[in-house]
Amino acid sequence: MGCVMLGLMLAAVLASCQPEKPSAAPPVPAHVPPHDPGPITQWPRFRGVQGAGIAQFADLPVTWDAATGENVSWQTPLPLPGANSAVVWEDRVFVTGADERRREVYCLDAETGRTLWTTPVAEDYTGGPPRTHHMTGYAAPTGTTDGERVYEVFPTGHVVALDFEGRQVWRRHFDMTEDIYGHASSLVHHDGLLYVQIDLGKPDIGKSHMVALEAETGETVWDIHRPVQGSWTTPIVIDTGERQELITSAKPWVIAYDLASGEELWRVRCVEGDSAPSPIYANGHIYVANIYAELTAIRPGGSGDVTGTHVSWSKPGRLPDITSPLSDGELVWTLSTGGVLSCYDADDGALQFAERLGGRFRSSPSLVGDRVYLISESGDGLVVAAERQLRKLSTARLGEPVYSSPAFAHGRMYVRGLRHLFCVSEG
Repeated sequence: MGCVMLGLMLAAVLASCQPEKPSAAPPVPAHVPPHDPGPITQWPRFRGVQGAGIAQFADLPVTWDAATGENVSWQTPLPLPGANSAVVWEDRVFVTGADERRREVYCLDAETGRTLWTTPVAEDYTGGPPRTHHMTGYAAPTGTTDGERVYEVFPTGHVVALDFEGRQVWRRHFDMTEDIYGHASSLVHHDGLLYVQIDLGKPDIGKSHMVALEAETGETVWDIHRPVQGSWTTPIVIDTGERQELITSAKPWVIAYDLASGEELWRVRCVEGDSAPSPIYANGHIYVANIYAELTAIRPGGSGDVTGTHVSWSKPGRLPDITSPLSDGELVWTLSTGGVLSCYDADDGALQFAERLGGRFRSSPSLVGDRVYLISESGDGLVVAAERQLRKLSTARLGEPVYSSPAFAHGRMYVRGLRHLFCVSEG
């Protein structure tokens, strides 16, 4: 990252973070959230439940072709481009799109692909186009849903909550002008709180912070400073059996926070470079990987700086600068942008293989049963066995650039291409 401007004073930050109420929106009816249908019909955040990238079913085809229609149930054009991933709740799929002037949220029928509604966001915004990079664009972050509202964030700094009919419930605006690539950290919802990770610039300018919002109203619950540089990672919530922790990763720290108060619980120094790969939790460990750093396995818990006591192992390799790791609890996979798929033993970090696949990748690997699904930037799919040796099972094709990660629900895979949303399923 290049040099960045001086941080805003605290008063200015607080002033920019006040809720904006819609000026002429219809009243939002009070209603009870639908019954929780379980993970099979939900994919409520980036990389699904716990951000793990693991489907809760195994009966997904290993071949598909959008040109011929093979195992592609539908493909729906989207008015504006985006690199965000789909989120799913029962019969609805949500994605966003944006360009220099417009920001939109789309809701589609999960079974048919029919567009149910389109809602423009912050049409009154006069701040001009945000600073972005061609690899992130204007709609990179993935939203989240709690079954009652869908929450989305854009690089302009707008965070918005919409009900399931597409009506704005509340809107916030945060200063993200120091983000030289454009904001790409996705939203996380847990127990009525919405977490917004805003990492900006170098640590010494003091602009990185984590915000917890009341999901129903958008009011700030807590807002804490983070001693990290700009990042594009997404937090995860883990349950250690003793407590729940909000896990974040950005140079130089992996930091755990108390969800209710924002109090820091512990930290580990292990992150280098510009951070985009998000942490995962499996096998009792948090796994983080980033180019210029190492794949690191961290035992949660403890207090303060636990770098010397809670790192089980750390291994170098051809590590990613965009995609997030994947683990089934026995193995850990990483995928570099240049297409090197690596596999490590989850217990001791022993390298099982590191093979170049061909192509470039921004989509994180996913686990479906005993298979790993990979989708390249060009939209080509590759399915490999979830084993200690590389065994390619099949190839597939969407025929459109893909910069997002798949969503899995209803026995289907939903993939946000640059211009279409695709649904892959048997038959």
